[in-house]
Amino acid sequence: MKRIFIGSFLEPLVFRKNYIKIKKDFGGIISGKWVPEKNLHLTYRFLGNVSDIQLSSVKKSLSEFLNKDLDVDLELKGLGVFPSLENPRVFFVKVTNQEKLHYLYTEINLRLKNIGFESEVKKFVPHITLKRIKHTDRRLLIENIKKYENKILGHQHKIRVNVIESILTPQGAVYKIVE
Repeated sequence: MKRIFIGSFLEPLVFRKNYIKIKKDFGGIISGKWVPEKNLHLTYRFLGNVSDIQLSSVKKSLSEFLNKDLDVDLELKGLGVFPSLENPRVFFVKVTNQEKLHYLYTEINLRLKNIGFESEVKKFVPHITLKRIKHTDRRLLIENIKKYENKILGHQHKIRVNVIESILTPQGAVYKIVE
C-alpha cells in the first residue's frame, strides 16, 4: 500500500522570495513546521492508502492529464487559514484564476469515481499549504493576514498533474512523484 494524493507542485522560483518574507513576518506569530519549498503543492484529491492494482487504475484513468505541461494562469494572492480565523489549523497562500484548476478537479474526481473511489465531499478551495498551526497569537495572525490581503505573491503559467506518494517520516512527509 502507498499513501497517495493527486496534486501539482509549485515551481520553485515562483514563490521563493515571498515565502522567505512570509516566514519572517509570521515566524513569531504561528508555531508549527513550515512546509519545505520542494513540497509546496496544490492538492486535487487525497486518496490515502492505495494498493498497486488501484494505483495502476488511477494512473490509467488520469493518463490524459498526468505528467504533462498544462497551461494555466495561476496567481498566488493573499494568505488565509483553515478552517477559520477563530480556529486556525492550516496556514496557506490563496490561489486565484482558478477556472482551469476547478476543471481539473472536477475531471479528476469524476474519473476516480468511475474506478470506485468515493466522491469528494469537501468543497475544492485551491491553496498552497505553508504550515500546520500548532499555536498562534490570533490577534497578530489576523493583523498580519490583512497586510497580505491584496499582495500578489507569485504567478505560475504551467502545471503538471502528478500522482504523488506521501511517505511519512519522523522529519516530516517526503513526496515522490509516482511514474
